[in-house]
Amino acid sequence: MSALADRWSRRGVMQALSLAGLGVAGGATAQPGTTRTAGFDPKRWWLGDYRIVQTNLREIDAREDPRAIARAVRAFGGNTIVSNIGGIVAFYPTALPYQRRNPYLRGDFVRGMIDAAQAEGLAYIGRFDLSKAMKPVYDAHPDWFMRNRDGTPRTFAGTYQACPNGAWAKEYGLKLLSEGLTRYKPDGIFFNMTGYPRTDYANVDHGICVCDNCAAAFRAMYHRDLPAREGFGDPAWPDYLDFQARTSEELRQRISAHIATLAPGVPIAQHDSIEQVGRGEVQRRVDRAAPEWAHQSGEQCRGALARNPGKPWSSTSTAHVDYPWRQVTESAAYHANRFAQAMGVGAKLDLYLMGTIADQDDPTYLPTVSRLFHWRAANAAHYAGMAEDSRVGLYQSGATARRGGMTPHAARQTAEFRGLYSALVDSRVPFRLVSDARVADGSDDLAGYDVILCPNVMLLSDAEARALDAFVTRGGTLIATGLLGAYDERGRSRATVPLTAFPLTRYAAPRPAEGWTLDPARGAIAVAGRVPLDGDYVGGDGRAGAEALMRFAPDQRYGPPEFSYAVPGDAPRRDPGIAVRRHGRGEAIHVPWWLGWHYHRDGLAAHREIVAALVARGQPAPRYRLEGAGPVELMTMARADGTALVTVVNYAGQRDTRYVDPPAVHDLRLGVRGAPRGARALVAGQAIAGTRRAGDADHLWFALPPVPAFEAVLLGA
Repeated sequence: MSALADRWSRRGVMQALSLAGLGVAGGATAQPGTTRTAGFDPKRWWLGDYRIVQTNLREIDAREDPRAIARAVRAFGGNTIVSNIGGIVAFYPTALPYQRRNPYLRGDFVRGMIDAAQAEGLAYIGRFDLSKAMKPVYDAHPDWFMRNRDGTPRTFAGTYQACPNGAWAKEYGLKLLSEGLTRYKPDGIFFNMTGYPRTDYANVDHGICVCDNCAAAFRAMYHRDLPAREGFGDPAWPDYLDFQARTSEELRQRISAHIATLAPGVPIAQHDSIEQVGRGEVQRRVDRAAPEWAHQSGEQCRGALARNPGKPWSSTSTAHVDYPWRQVTESAAYHANRFAQAMGVGAKLDLYLMGTIADQDDPTYLPTVSRLFHWRAANAAHYAGMAEDSRVGLYQSGATARRGGMTPHAARQTAEFRGLYSALVDSRVPFRLVSDARVADGSDDLAGYDVILCPNVMLLSDAEARALDAFVTRGGTLIATGLLGAYDERGRSRATVPLTAFPLTRYAAPRPAEGWTLDPARGAIAVAGRVPLDGDYVGGDGRAGAEALMRFAPDQRYGPPEFSYAVPGDAPRRDPGIAVRRHGRGEAIHVPWWLGWHYHRDGLAAHREIVAALVARGQPAPRYRLEGAGPVELMTMARADGTALVTVVNYAGQRDTRYVDPPAVHDLRLGVRGAPRGARALVAGQAIAGTRRAGDADHLWFALPPVPAFEAVLLGA
């Protein structure tokens, strides 16, 4: 802001945004008022470089001028706007008796907003919220809505939560869509908060819906009553999870088919079962255990792109810190970090704010984010056609996430995944996520990977096991921690490990491993010092040909100090600390403990070094290497013409729950195998020359300019 006096005024905000495109770290920029990306077609927005601004409108925002809202979005750097149509509240003069008409409406706000978006060259995505309705609807049809176990309706702030099996969702919602999509032709459609939410905006857990519709539908499908309590302690719970998935997908298909008759060709921005375009959301929630997961945006984007390859995706960065504080905004640095992670894997820019741009209670984050939007507009051509190209995969098991609670080891699952994720980031190993669903249905044969890491993927189908075996047979390196395939996809315990490539034939009972250490001198994995183990050791019966990659040091007592030594002559345990088995042209590696969980909890270099060393066994000559000190992530993409885009994300501004502008990271050097034809640092806005090193004929080395929030290096084919 140019002056403290107008810091909070609308004029101050718009003045700041009017300067937003004038310089982004020296890089190419687009000028305000000229951000209509060349070739961008609002009617086919999802096929271009779209940049979404969701103005999540409150009732009172219907008093605003639609043209001013649209003009502000374009000045901000957006080319696509998400704006309310109807559902809980109609922003147009609805004729439907059960849809609340906005009391602040002065005409037809939706028509005005669509006309304004078209005038400003914006794509218009209409937002519907069919998840709730008002009290008069409940009074007339209480059977349409979710019911708590105590018989009370599921309510919040005067709204009633619709049950996916009730007529509001299945029938009246279609009437709402019929009215809205008959009157208006948006360029896209977005739905808010559908499904079976257990928690409300205040994060109160109300449990499952036990309405008559749910009870009848569940009994018809599974011939049993709804679970009497939440969780896997109830034998009906696994069936109930399937019930939720089946009925949600049936409702999605019902709504999609209805929309196709009303607005053929208009895409729905969906989180799951993506047909044309996908959209998710990342936000801070104060009820989550601190610190915030620093890679929330990257994980969500990677996961969505793995499940839906080739489909455009954005994870909207939520401006508010949590629901109870809708007008308390996230730091600009956190937004920039989220967007850098998203762009590094090929996702689009997407910002979600409450109200309009000009009416933010705290607008201090807007200029920074606007500069980033303008920078992306100016560099859109460089991102066109880019997709993740890393040949290292991190397996993401939706089955284990959904049903891991049936096992005794679910408490470690999230930390195991995030620990391996963090270890790859901190080792500067570019990677993609692997979708278990696509492996299970055969749509991903894993041919695009050299290395796959499985973070305690306990639930594994026979089809997945066959695919992983084939991957190893062809020459791939499989790295599995914990209890790979100890259960089938339904959560039933297996008697034997379902992979013929695996070093074990069966798992033994877990043993406590407190105080155990691995001795780097006794094995083929070099780390700086002793490697501590905690939690459980999950070894078992070895398969013929299995060998130890690392072995244990003799057990050492740890108290009192006088006795803290290994008794001379005591033999170390014979179990392998890490096992390997050759199979076909590849190898399967088993880490029979929670390697990721250790790194997530402790952050010790030894655990990270093991991950990096195991990956290097399967990928001894990666295309990219990044040298130099600093907390950065290396992300890589390429397109069919051979051009590559390498992103370096700077995490120096993130410390526990705090995100501030990061100090620039200096003296980074990017090594590229081969001979790229020219390189340009897009954020710095300068060409960078490559040099050869004595004794390294394989790599061309580029000295990067100081890296602020991120740098994107374009490498010619």
